[in-house]
Amino acid sequence: MKRLSQIFGCNLLRPMLAIGIAMLIGTFIILLSNQDPLFAYSKMFKGAFGGFSRITESIERSIPIVLTGLATAVAFRTGVFNAGVEGSLYLGAFAAFIVGHYVVAPSIIHVPLTLAVAALVGAAWAFIPGYTKAMYKVDETVTTILLNYVAILFTAYLVAIPFKDMTAGSQQTPLILDTAHLYRFLPPSRVHIGIFIAIFLAIFLYWLFRRTIWGYNFNMTGMNPHYANYIGINVERTMINSMLISGAIGGIAGAVQIMGILHRFIDQFSPGYGFEGITVSLLARNHPLGILAAGFFYGALQTGATYMDRTTEVPKELITSLVAIIIFFVTAEGLFTYTKQNGAFRKKLENIPGVRKLLQEGVDRNGHST
Repeated sequence: MKRLSQIFGCNLLRPMLAIGIAMLIGTFIILLSNQDPLFAYSKMFKGAFGGFSRITESIERSIPIVLTGLATAVAFRTGVFNAGVEGSLYLGAFAAFIVGHYVVAPSIIHVPLTLAVAALVGAAWAFIPGYTKAMYKVDETVTTILLNYVAILFTAYLVAIPFKDMTAGSQQTPLILDTAHLYRFLPPSRVHIGIFIAIFLAIFLYWLFRRTIWGYNFNMTGMNPHYANYIGINVERTMINSMLISGAIGGIAGAVQIMGILHRFIDQFSPGYGFEGITVSLLARNHPLGILAAGFFYGALQTGATYMDRTTEVPKELITSLVAIIIFFVTAEGLFTYTKQNGAFRKKLENIPGVRKLLQEGVDRNGHST
């Protein structure tokens, strides 16, 4: 019973408390604009869950976020802070366009082939920071963020010159073939079978982390890489493997957007799915099944905020601030819990001036030593 209460408090009650505090602060922000907070929040809720069309829009918005959250969680499990899922997403998306547009095959072959190529490209891109981190101790946070810009600008060049659709006014490629489309099963919405891909990957990663040697190696490397090395785990290879899987899922996330929603590559098509995945992963404590729920929550929050913008007089800037506050509180709560559990990530944070003292105070309040 005590164990169940601890799980409930850590995994459900505390995140809900963080959301409640954020909503309270959001209430004061809305009051500053002379608007009714209850009316605004009711519109947000209606925008996210008010009917079939709103729910399906929330699901559609959550699909890439769940996938990038899963991609981020794999790297986090080994103590690698992969901020480069966005780069894998862009390159995977462009690879999906190449295969989807130029390869002619029946749908039963074309769809899995396109996804596989996107996964390979995403994994290859993530291999670069993974290898430099494992072999040369190069800070992966810096390399992954910088490589994001390389991937985004490289695809921007490709879509602007060699692969541009000359009949379109914007920077975009021609359409992919119909045989590469992901089936939409809830018409007239755009919800597609990518949701089942996300669910399958979440279940697979849950099994991987809990039932396999690879998962054990990932978890031990993340908790204490020195101890992992002591008991015979190849820490460097484990880090590289986690980045390969992370990049592959990131590539699939990009391909799913192209194959299921856009049906072509559009420059700057991502509003930041890779970075949103970091938020979702921290919220779910890197638990693959928890990421499904956290990703849907985040997607619903975004669609609800958009609807509130259209149906109330709350300024758009305040809506953006409200969403940011909710995300901040939820993510911060998950981040500090994660640092207690992950020695490698904690050590990285302790190198930041001022953070070491903050973490020490949090540990002292809980009666533990560092």
